[in-house]
Order: sequence, then structure tokens, then C-alpha cells
Amino acid sequence: MIKIKILILISIFLMVTLAMGQKLINESFFEMDLRQALSQLSYDTGQTIIADDSVGGYVTVDLKDVTLERALDLVLLAGGFSWTKINGVYFVSLATPSSDKFRYFTTTVEYHSQNYKSADLVSLLPQYMRKYVNTASGDPYTLTITAPKEISSRIILLLKKLDKPRLEINLEITVVEVSDSLFKKWERDWGYSTSTGTSTTFSISGDWFKINVLNALGSFTGSFNLNRTSEDLKVLSDSNIHVLNGAQSKIYSKTTRVYQYTENNTVKYKSIEVGVETNILPMFMGKKVVLNISQTLSSAEESGATIPSAVQQGIQTTIIMNIGTRMSVASLSFKTLASVESKIPLLGDIPLVGKLFTQLSYKNVQKRIVLFVASKGGDGQ
Repeated sequence: MIKIKILILISIFLMVTLAMGQKLINESFFEMDLRQALSQLSYDTGQTIIADDSVGGYVTVDLKDVTLERALDLVLLAGGFSWTKINGVYFVSLATPSSDKFRYFTTTVEYHSQNYKSADLVSLLPQYMRKYVNTASGDPYTLTITAPKEISSRIILLLKKLDKPRLEINLEITVVEVSDSLFKKWERDWGYSTSTGTSTTFSISGDWFKINVLNALGSFTGSFNLNRTSEDLKVLSDSNIHVLNGAQSKIYSKTTRVYQYTENNTVKYKSIEVGVETNILPMFMGKKVVLNISQTLSSAEESGATIPSAVQQGIQTTIIMNIGTRMSVASLSFKTLASVESKIPLLGDIPLVGKLFTQLSYKNVQKRIVLFVASKGGDGQ
């Protein structure tokens, strides 16, 4: 039954072909000059075939019951030549953008990107396709394809596969300022248990900052009340940002401090920008995310007696982390000036008068800026 259906379909195809006036070709070419093979096809079908000066080479192919247009596809395939039909005449040439005959073989279509800039999409195409594609100068999300119909269709099909919604991720960026002495305690004491492993976790809940360090020596845990330990530990910024795969994001917290000083009996002012700036570029890798991170710390190095100097420090690193985890990325150390208030007991607590029994002094302290990153899957995950 199946064989009968196949024979019927073949018969219908042959009838339709004959009805359309197309003669089926049966030829065998073995290392034949290409121009001579084209002449033979023209003789067999009675159709005019013109080949320009770029057409040459040899062809080996066995043609059985094929139409002229299919025969041309097979004969020209090895040499990379193309054909087109102009006013009933078949014209053969090398259809490349550098050829002055290129316009006879091509059509121009537009593609409107949904998720990427057109230049980014073009960079993802194979090299041989890029020569047929141009970006629109006035519209960064539109590109044009000028190519033979078959090549144009393949380019558009590939563009649609590439132009998928970009993966997204939620990042929690926490920047903590901590005294150097407290920072070292994170590695040395607090609560202890005999559990071993390799991990570092922390959490911030309300006024409490908690950390757990698990290593080969055991588990070290500690908690700090941010209100009660504001001199030793404080959160500079706690941000939640939604980022796209491959798109750079920036988080910064800065302020400007103005210092007054006297020079040659003239009062002058100096402005210094202080704060933290973090740049993050995420790239997805399966269940992991690669984060290219750079952080800059702008601070004022104070001595108490002179005008402070502007100091800038930075780190640039790349980390890989599992989506849904949190980790400490880096720390930056800097010096600053802390005020210390000393007063005579009881007398220093008397309203108004107590200031007479209170002395304010300054001391240099070493502090650190610690960057924590947590990742959570976004809508694209």
C-alpha cells in the first residue's frame, strides 16, 4: 500500500512538471568544465543560460530526473556560484557583495531585534554571514540583510535563535565598614564548635549582623548588634539590584566632605569625595554565575592637625558562585580619624556645665570596607 502511494506521488510530480513545461534532466558530468556543463544543460532544456567571466572550474555530478533549477543548484554548489532568472534568462555568477553583479541575486529584508542591539547580534553570526548584514545607523535594534534568498533565510533563522530574552539575576550587594580589630576577630574567636568544613556565611536581620566561618579548625560564629557596635561595625549600603546577563551595573554611595583651614591668614575650604563605588558585570554559566567586580573606595586620610588628603583604593576581580549563595568578595583597608570623648565622672554628665569637664581628642584607627555579594535567580532562570 505504501509503495502504491509513493508511485502515485511520483506520477503526480512528473505530470505537474510536464504540465509546467519543464523537461527533467538526466546527465552525468565527470570533471567536466563548468561552463561546458552549463552549455549542455542549456541544450537539453532549450533554456538560455548566461555565465559571466567569474564562472569557472570543473564539476562532477550525476543528475537523475531533476528540473533545470535543481540541476543548476547541484552543478554550481561546489564552486560557490549562484543563479538567478532575469526576463526568462538564467544568469550565473559569483554572488558576493564585492561583485558588481551582486544586485541581480539579492533581496534586502529588515530584522528588528527584540532583546539585543543589532551590533551585538551581528557579532554572534558566523564570519561568512556578516558580510551580508548591515546595522541601521539611526536605530540600534534594526539590521538589514542583503543576500540571495536562501542565504537570507538562513541568516534570519539564526538571528531568531540568537535573539532570545536575556537571562536575569537578582544581586544583593552589602558594603560593611568594620574596624580592623573586629575584622581580625572574624578569623580568630567568637563562639566555637568542633564542626569542620570550608564555608563562610553571614546574614543581616534588623539590627543584627551574624557570621559563621567553617574551616578545618572548627566552626566560628558571632553576632553583632549594629546599633550597639556602631563604632566598630556599620553597614554603608545594602542594595538589591536586578541585572541582565552581560550588562554592567553600578552601585555607589558617596558624599562630599568640606574641610576648613587657614593659609596665610586666609580661610580656605577643601572638598573631598568619600564613599564606595561597585561595578558588576554578570555572565551566566549554567547553574553558576561569573561576576566581574571592580570596587573603588574614596576616603580622606585624616591626621587631626592638617587638612586630610584624598585617597583612592580599588580592587578588580572575577569570581564564580552558585546562584542562590552569598559570599565575601574582598576587603579594602584604610586609615581614618576617630573622636574619643573623655570626661570627669559625674561632673561631665551635668547639663551645659558638663562640657567644661569634658575633653575631645582624636586617634588614628584602621578600618576595612568589606564587600558581600548574594545571588538569586531572576525571571530568566
